[in-house]
Amino acid sequence: MCTLTYLPLSEEQYILTTNRDESPDRGLAGFPSYHHVEGKNIVFPQDPKAGGTWVATSDNGISVCLLNGADQPHEFNPPYRMSRGLVVMEAIECIKPDEFFKNYDFTDIEPFTMVVLFHDPELRILEFKWDGKNTFLVEKDSEKPHIWASTQLYTKEAVQNRNEWFEKWLKDNREYTVEAIRDFHRNAGSGDLMNDLVMDRGEVKTVSITSICSLKGVVNMTHHNLLENHKQEISLSQHVNQEFSHHIL
Repeated sequence: MCTLTYLPLSEEQYILTTNRDESPDRGLAGFPSYHHVEGKNIVFPQDPKAGGTWVATSDNGISVCLLNGADQPHEFNPPYRMSRGLVVMEAIECIKPDEFFKNYDFTDIEPFTMVVLFHDPELRILEFKWDGKNTFLVEKDSEKPHIWASTQLYTKEAVQNRNEWFEKWLKDNREYTVEAIRDFHRNAGSGDLMNDLVMDRGEVKTVSITSICSLKGVVNMTHHNLLENHKQEISLSQHVNQEFSHHIL
């Protein structure tokens, strides 16, 4: 939930990839699985502690990803009313994400950034931030690549380094593929384990890499558990026949 990239594909399709930086003591998230919620079929890896998630996609064409913190680092001040991962679940259930962000009560929830992709009917990207007091909603250009990084874990310099690594990757990769961007998320950096895309600070480290590839009629989620070096790919039909298929790597 701490470094996220977006790549546009043809016909308003996309690749969304996220590195989750978390304490290994929190417990391993389950592999992505199918859930039927409020009449929608949703795929996400489930957090073992709070039951929510940091990344999810659904058969109604909505994808959501969570990052820790808003624009500035915040003080951890529990108890919080609910987990941010559960807010992800509520956001993906709403067919109008912009209305969700305008009307939801975020009081006593830890600050976060949430990126939501949906078709209305064209592809839209909403970047929502909650800093503990105020909300901020910005629409991003769906025809351009984007990168986000957690302000809670990374200094402005580290965030800028990520931007520069991504810009270099974009220059070297004119055609976007899941394999190529996952390699970026796995290997980009300067050799500094504290701040590379796959980071390790002891108490916090990159525990997984998850990609969502939205194509016409189907969305594929690829999840790599870095701690146990296990990979899984799972597919979800979008607005077709609600049938599921999956393949374990």
